[in-house]
Amino acid sequence: MKILITGSSGYLGRRAVQSALEREYEVVGLDKKPSGFSHDKFQELAGDITDQALAMKATKGCDAVFHLAAALAQFEPDEYRMHRVNVIGTANALSAASICKVKKFIYMSSVEVYGIDVPTPCPEDAPMNPICQYGRDKVDAETLCTNYLNQGSNITIFRPPTINGPGQNEPFLVSQMEAVSMGKAIILPGGGHTRLQMVDVRDVCSAMLLALENPKSKGEVINLGSDNVPTLRQAAQAVYEHAGKEPRFVSVNATLARTMVKVLSTLHISPLEAQHLEIALKDYVFDNSRARKILDWQPAKTDIESFIDAYDWYIKGHAFQA
Repeated sequence: MKILITGSSGYLGRRAVQSALEREYEVVGLDKKPSGFSHDKFQELAGDITDQALAMKATKGCDAVFHLAAALAQFEPDEYRMHRVNVIGTANALSAASICKVKKFIYMSSVEVYGIDVPTPCPEDAPMNPICQYGRDKVDAETLCTNYLNQGSNITIFRPPTINGPGQNEPFLVSQMEAVSMGKAIILPGGGHTRLQMVDVRDVCSAMLLALENPKSKGEVINLGSDNVPTLRQAAQAVYEHAGKEPRFVSVNATLARTMVKVLSTLHISPLEAQHLEIALKDYVFDNSRARKILDWQPAKTDIESFIDAYDWYIKGHAFQA
């Protein structure tokens, strides 16, 4: 089987390429930047998913598509460009997959389609009420997926929260890891007493491969998320202890935290997006029982284990330890 992985040099994409190759699938990668992979079953095309002709070229001869290419606010401040990548890019990928008669299409959406006022744990049938451009883009892209599904395409949609683990490059999490390594204090919005569910990058890849191999996954929308979600303070304290550092926290109340993010965002130096701050100020946990039932999937990593693995990976390549 040959799999096209869009966004193959991104955080999730690189791990997905590796996981697919480990299963001895052939892989075609499509991304603007090279992934650095070299393997006899891997070929890579350089380019943009918004290029319809390139999407067709990459898809020809493939049996499945993992559509992971996305533009996030943390890395793409231009909302027009973000929309083109997230929506037009998805339209191109779906069209190419349909024309090339791809057997399976997996779309990586996000829990940000739900917005921030969600039940705990939040099921897949909760209303979609996104509060940011990225979330709205994901809703639009899911609608495109549903249209193709209704025409007979075999599509599975996954909705993960923040993905963590080795290779992590999200600015706020990176800033926390750097602070821990140097023995400095980290900021905890609202004191860090809320639970912010994440999911390990390896567990996301496991879910995609299970969906690829399981016909029951057709037409399903599936949350992914860790078990036994700790509070933000508990997770951070565990990383401090793993690093052999004294835990140091600066608790910032909600009002001050919002003001700080607003000011820093105006200066384009905030490591945290406004919507992510709001998420961090309340419990944000999602029901993963559908993934268990349909795919026989279960997360192998807790959020604390995943964060520690991310920390260990990150400090190996950065010289900021005190």
